[in-house]
Amino acid sequence: MYFSSVFLLLLGSYVCLINGLGGSSSEGNDYTWGTKLTTDTLIAREVITKTKMLLQTTTKTYTLTQAGTAKTISYIHITDLKRMRGATAEITSGGVGDTTVTIKFTSSRGSGIKSQVEIYGA
Repeated sequence: MYFSSVFLLLLGSYVCLINGLGGSSSEGNDYTWGTKLTTDTLIAREVITKTKMLLQTTTKTYTLTQAGTAKTISYIHITDLKRMRGATAEITSGGVGDTTVTIKFTSSRGSGIKSQVEIYGA
């Protein structure tokens, strides 16, 4: 009886530890803004990366500026390539309906940033 109680306590602690570290989550922080139409073309595709900092969150800002005749953004898709403990994304200026966009990425504590940005427009 004593050994089974200790085993269950250790198993419960292990499960809580793995969930707390993000080990059981297979979903990342993917984001979509706008609608991609068949007439839209790819304006930009880029992988945003930044290495982790011990016990700190990291941030990185991505800004799209177009040269020449600028296209109006109609669709933005961000794919979290880390999947576990990935970064969140927030549009801080511009975006759908505009010709520029600024996106701020923020990592989880003690984790880095690795996200792919795809921007379409016409």
